[in-house]
Formats: sequence, C-alpha cells, structure tokens
Amino acid sequence: MRRLLKDVVEGRELGDTTTLADSAVVTEIQSKKAISNESD
Repeated sequence: MRRLLKDVVEGRELGDTTTLADSAVVTEIQSKKAISNESD
C-alpha cells in the first residue's frame, strides 16, 4: 500500500493492485488528491 500511495503522490502509473481487498480505494485516493491539488 505504501508503494501505491507513493505512486499516487508522485503521479506515476500504478503497479499491481491485485493484492488489495478493494482496489477501488486507490481510485478514490487519486480523486481526493486531484481535488486537493485544485484547491492549492
């Protein structure tokens, strides 16, 4: 999970998400980050 979070923060393409119980959470994190970036 830490690797995925780092990829999201650094804007890199995500690696393997198959080990996550709910891979949709990564999409939600990316959306929240995009909203946060818009308000900066």
